[in-house]
Amino acid sequence: MASELDTKRTRPIVDIGIACNINQTWQWWATVMQMLLSEEKKGNIEIGQLRTVGSAVPDHNKNNIIGDSKRRMRLTDYNRQEVTKGFLSGEADWIFWLDDDTAPPLNAITGLLHSGHDFVAGAYFMTAEPYHPIAYRKMADSGLYAPVYNFPDGALMQVDSVGFGCTLVHRSVYERIKKAHNVYERHNGALLVVPKDMVSGEISDDYFEPYVKDGVYYEHIKAMDTDDDRQFPFYQLEHGRTEDHYFCELAAHVGIKPWLDTSVICTHYKTMPTTKQDYTNHLLKEQGLA
Repeated sequence: MASELDTKRTRPIVDIGIACNINQTWQWWATVMQMLLSEEKKGNIEIGQLRTVGSAVPDHNKNNIIGDSKRRMRLTDYNRQEVTKGFLSGEADWIFWLDDDTAPPLNAITGLLHSGHDFVAGAYFMTAEPYHPIAYRKMADSGLYAPVYNFPDGALMQVDSVGFGCTLVHRSVYERIKKAHNVYERHNGALLVVPKDMVSGEISDDYFEPYVKDGVYYEHIKAMDTDDDRQFPFYQLEHGRTEDHYFCELAAHVGIKPWLDTSVICTHYKTMPTTKQDYTNHLLKEQGLA
């Protein structure tokens, strides 16, 4: 779904978002810069702002470095919020998310763009056995998420949740999420996002302490103050969910599920690089073939 920004452009503008920045090395930056130069040289897209938090990258030309080194240890949800704030205030059509331990292929952005979907991720793998792709399907019986273990090579498949280590999201996804949800303030000052179609009646101003009754948790919430300048919380770490998983659930409520493009394969680093071959070797070992 195209927004008004990209209807008159010959080339889409893509911002680069990097929310994890503790493990960045010059080798990783060299890989990323090589990918960006390769994509720009093809002439199919325009690289917009490089948006990260507390990065060591020099601030020059188009680079837009957000935050400072004191925020390097902030949680990833805060970092993604800061990056997203910059993206939505700019003119880019897309944001391409990268983690600092994920090395993308040279065709990562154009490969994902060619999928034709507004929310699509490349494949990268867990850094420990069973090395499964960081993509998940929601089980109908329990509502829990299970990893996608079996997938075809070079294909597109719709899933329910993906990591944001190599993920492309169109601006319209954020716009649709924000339009379909209300934001309230919880008793502890944190923000609570509620789908508008789940809200009925008026919110009482009468405060009460949180309590549990018949296994259900109750707490007082209130509408955000008019002078509250906090942005819409697209990412939150809560109830055991990671911030990217949380975003996938918000998107699902407006009918948008992520796609996994298994033709875009990344390397995932820990102490040693993890590739698709590690996952293949694990499957062979389980079958007694290795």
